[in-house]
Amino acid sequence: MGLKKVIILTRNIIIEQDFQNELQRLDYEVFVLKEFYDVDRPQYFEDILSLFDIVIFSETLTNQEFTEILPIVVEKELHYLRRTDEPVPTIDDNHCLSIDCSLTELREFLLMSDTREGQTDSIAKGLMRQSEMKKQDLVLLYSSLNNIEKKIINTLAEGGGKIISRDELCNKVWNNDVSKSRLVQMSTAVGNIRKKIAHAHIDNVRIITYWGNGYRLHDIPSGLIKEHIEEYSM
Repeated sequence: MGLKKVIILTRNIIIEQDFQNELQRLDYEVFVLKEFYDVDRPQYFEDILSLFDIVIFSETLTNQEFTEILPIVVEKELHYLRRTDEPVPTIDDNHCLSIDCSLTELREFLLMSDTREGQTDSIAKGLMRQSEMKKQDLVLLYSSLNNIEKKIINTLAEGGGKIISRDELCNKVWNNDVSKSRLVQMSTAVGNIRKKIAHAHIDNVRIITYWGNGYRLHDIPSGLIKEHIEEYSM
């Protein structure tokens, strides 16, 4: 079996050098990535992730960045760790790695992580079980959206999991009326949709922001929202 491949997502490559060296001493192949998104190649980031076994989120990433990238990692069924100096309320301790841990503690933590991964269902499989949600949850969500919000989520659902640029989304929603005020209005509407998704207690549907690129609808199973919209509209 070859070396386990680890990717570290960070905002500062230089400060990751010591941590990278520690992982290499433990016989891991390590790659450090700072630039997450390529406007000209929207699938570039996801294609890179597919090459690795473990994704480590640096403490240099904000909680918002972590939350927005995590669904992509989960969708690919990759094991992940979040380096942090305090508990992260949205994930369990199995995925929290202290920034102060020793080399021995790091080795044991990674070993236990591999063991736990083999003994338990993956997070993605857990989300698949959650996709068997009560139908009224989706009804509650869709009925709570105003017309603009429905147009936004409909357009993202039609995209089939692809990234939709902000200008393209604006064109679809306001019939080719793209302006700074419309883009601000759209950002506000996307924020409102996210709040309504949370209020409806739907955990396997998210709108992911790709900074400088656009939005993508992430739903498990893929096409869940589109299928519901078609049924709801009949």
